Amino acid sequence: SLPPATIVPILVGQVNARTEAQYGRMLAPFLEEAGNFFVISSDFCHWGAQFGYTRTGSPSLAKTYRDGPHPDNARIEGLDREGMAFIESQDARGFREYLQRDGNTICGRHPILVLLEALAACRSRSPLSVDFVKYAQSSAMPGMPPPTTASVSYACAYCKPILVGGR
Repeated sequence: SLPPATIVPILVGQVNARTEAQYGRMLAPFLEEAGNFFVISSDFCHWGAQFGYTRTGSPSLAKTYRDGPHPDNARIEGLDREGMAFIESQDARGFREYLQRDGNTICGRHPILVLLEALAACRSRSPLSVDFVKYAQSSAMPGMPPPTTASVSYACAYCKPILVGGR
């Protein structure tokens, strides 16, 4: 059985890059401390006429929906995968530039950036990796029409220590 845990919710609103970095520095020691578990929650792209956002990315980046069910699924995933690559590489600046350039409607962009800033501020000898393990879109559910009206993307990632020398 797992030990008891205390949940500490932190709400991150529409903050600027300096505040994201400040929060990241404040949270970094807790991120490094054994026994702490962080959950950063966000959906990804809100796409389609309903959301007023229809920019797409390269379908060649798609992994989950490379073959559909609709051609737009791969293009939406390409857009999301570009942002996910910045998160996996822990590149806060690149992620900010991506958001500015493409305007992807990732609701949790600020909590994600706080995490990226916390990872950058970590001083431990054991660096952390960020790995995405699941990606899905609401418009790709069985029986759903093409995503021209609306599609919401979801991505799941986790951070883990990078073990050096098998330790």
